[in-house]
Amino acid sequence: MTHIGSDETIAGRAVGTQLKTDGVKNVLCVIQEAGNVGLEQRCAGVKETLGGTVTNIQVDNNNLQTAQSIIAAKLQSNKSIDGVVTLGAQVAAKAETAISTAGSSAKLVTFDLNATVAKDITAGKMLFAVDQQPYLQGYLAVTMLTQYKSNLNVLGGGQPVLTGPNLITKDNAAAILPLAAGGTR
Repeated sequence: MTHIGSDETIAGRAVGTQLKTDGVKNVLCVIQEAGNVGLEQRCAGVKETLGGTVTNIQVDNNNLQTAQSIIAAKLQSNKSIDGVVTLGAQVAAKAETAISTAGSSAKLVTFDLNATVAKDITAGKMLFAVDQQPYLQGYLAVTMLTQYKSNLNVLGGGQPVLTGPNLITKDNAAAILPLAAGGTR
């Protein structure tokens, strides 16, 4: 009936736009799952709006230590990289360490939110995160199906019902932190 969630290209564009506003010009976009079109769409969206350079690198989500080493090596070999975009919170922690190890001042952002990411944003270790609000995705799907079953209501007009991108920044991360820790954000 409809898609409830985030559009990966639109979310990527939001990231590119915000990074551009923050003065970032050369981004390393870390793809942690080979062949995942959604992750590639995120990086492509960043590239569309950044107005600078976006370089995609492939790492293995199942080997995060090696991923950390690959990110650090790329940052050491190209000192002009001033932004790192990870496409999942689990890779963000390794990218944070890689930035430090490489002696880089690159700004870190990530897709997807958890309590650790919210803490890192609050502490200034991460610039922002994209929250696609998965709890809301599930809640709205059940609500919409219930309304369809009981009253034949259809929301969205055949278009996606977007739950993101919602950027979590230093301005709102402290308020979001307890909700992320509780599993509803």
